[in-house]
Amino acid sequence: MSTAAKEEFETTDCIVCGVDDTDKISEYGQFGLPAHVVICRQCGLTYLNPRWNKARLTKFYEQEYDSYYRPSMSSDSEKSLYIPMYERLKSKKIELSKMNNILDVGSGEGNNLKHIIEQLPQASFYAIEPSPTCRNALKEINVNILGTDVEQEFDTKFHGFFDLIIMRHVLEHFANPINIIHKVKTLLKADGILYIAVPNSLNFGNHKLLDHCFRMVHTYYFNIHTLKNIFRKAGVAVVWIHEGDSYNEMELFALLRNGEYEDVSINKECYTLQKEQFNQKLKKEKSIIGRLKSWLKKIRS
Repeated sequence: MSTAAKEEFETTDCIVCGVDDTDKISEYGQFGLPAHVVICRQCGLTYLNPRWNKARLTKFYEQEYDSYYRPSMSSDSEKSLYIPMYERLKSKKIELSKMNNILDVGSGEGNNLKHIIEQLPQASFYAIEPSPTCRNALKEINVNILGTDVEQEFDTKFHGFFDLIIMRHVLEHFANPINIIHKVKTLLKADGILYIAVPNSLNFGNHKLLDHCFRMVHTYYFNIHTLKNIFRKAGVAVVWIHEGDSYNEMELFALLRNGEYEDVSINKECYTLQKEQFNQKLKKEKSIIGRLKSWLKKIRS
């Protein structure tokens, strides 16, 4: 790695237990990009260390992310991934019709958000989105742009402003998810709700770790145990949390409200559980048969 490339990286201790005591699981991931995945031996939190620094990540999201993950922006490209969120909240008797101000963090081009907009015509929608191309697309569907970075300072008129804040598959992208949730809390109304969904690192299904799940932009990999610790340290109360459902078996999703800070639960069994899961999948992926199946799949596709 060149000196310039090394300068794009930073190191970190575990944000849950505050130590640097890890096992390295991988050094690369999707698209062959560096993904230094480690597991904390104390609490089981999985994260990248070292990882891209803030400047490099900002550049990637603003200039490169779309070409990797949104190569063809079409409103008809896929069914809305926000249908599960809407149906989950409705099934829990959340009064969505009374929500007037809704914030979506990491909206992309807004294709998924359209479903919620259609269901809740009374609401005003806001977004935080780094991609200039996506921000233009959001404006075309009348979504207000609150900002480009959730870590920026927002006008105080937006403090305690939102009835619902959506963070679907974005929490795993941040350098410090605890700080991000704490920041987002200030934008919630006293009785507002925060919806968070992330990939479940104990259930990646048939997806390969090295070719799909491990990503330079995914700085954290949560399971239900480590995610609860993040919530405790961020001072949000869990109304409910689930490990998958009929919409997505590989997703962790939770409904949260403003709460109190709590002590984290440090259990080394979480480390053992997570490491065994990764080792089993990596052993299969790196086997001769596994590599052959992957090669044949690429030829046929």
